[in-house]
Amino acid sequence: MTIITEASGSFIWLREPANNGVAISYLCDRVVFSGRSKYQKIDIVDTRFHGRMLFLDGVGQSAEQDEFIYHEFLVHPVMFSYPEPKSVLIIGGAEGATLREVLRHKTVQRVVMVDIDGELIEICKKFLPQWSAGAFDDPRTELIIGDGRKFAEECREKFDVIIVDLSDPLQDSPAVYLFTKEFYSALKNCLTPNGCMAIQGEGTSPQENILHARMVNTLKAVFPVVKPYMYNLHSFHRPDSHILVTLQEKWEPKEVAQRLRKSGMKLRAITPEILENLFWLPPYLEEAYKREEGHIITDDNPSFEGVYHLEPPEEEH
Repeated sequence: MTIITEASGSFIWLREPANNGVAISYLCDRVVFSGRSKYQKIDIVDTRFHGRMLFLDGVGQSAEQDEFIYHEFLVHPVMFSYPEPKSVLIIGGAEGATLREVLRHKTVQRVVMVDIDGELIEICKKFLPQWSAGAFDDPRTELIIGDGRKFAEECREKFDVIIVDLSDPLQDSPAVYLFTKEFYSALKNCLTPNGCMAIQGEGTSPQENILHARMVNTLKAVFPVVKPYMYNLHSFHRPDSHILVTLQEKWEPKEVAQRLRKSGMKLRAITPEILENLFWLPPYLEEAYKREEGHIITDDNPSFEGVYHLEPPEEEH
């Protein structure tokens, strides 16, 4: 990420190198926070168009104007896939917005949230308080600062719903081992018999769907029902996806939509009608799944070759 300050000091341009030779620039009023935790570079800026934004290692993660779209689509389809969920596990989600949406479900009695970066959580609490909206103080919340994979492998508790809210895995980083068949198998063992899980599913544009397709195929090697679905939000600059998986072999989107309808919950991005028809996919994605059938992401072969083609970093000035 490059921050360019106009000579007069009246405004700031923030440049985010994206994938495959594309860069995005944001006109900003100020840099709210810029620093580094033990695990990553953290920047929070006030942009003119998207409002306040969070960047991790130079990549935009969440924006004030449309974060609700990302988090509603991640949380509520899976929560309404399970009848009256009581126990929920969240892996990642440092901003607290995923936790916020989970706690809107009145049947929930316990939420365990595991994130490795405690410094990031505290920074988000201070500078992005509207994301969590007090969720960290809810008595149903148990926050664990630790490695999500280690937690899953050692966990003896069973959860009705698991939500995996992770940022993009950069090749050769430890995060790649949170996208493998072995990790998904460990999470499967943490589910109750009819449990459900949602995973942040990466980009789904025709130009950028390799990682998404490999994730779907990897999950199909572990779960009986794998249902990817697409959504759009302006601050991501591409169509994106989440992936719903479940141990319920007779899972039906009509039932999921009906539970939302009966709940009376008012969402800003999802209606029962949208939810019922959420899982239709364009043919080019089905083609991508077939093309990438041989690429199962495993610990021994993370299979991230060809996924990212990032620009070399530039010096800030």
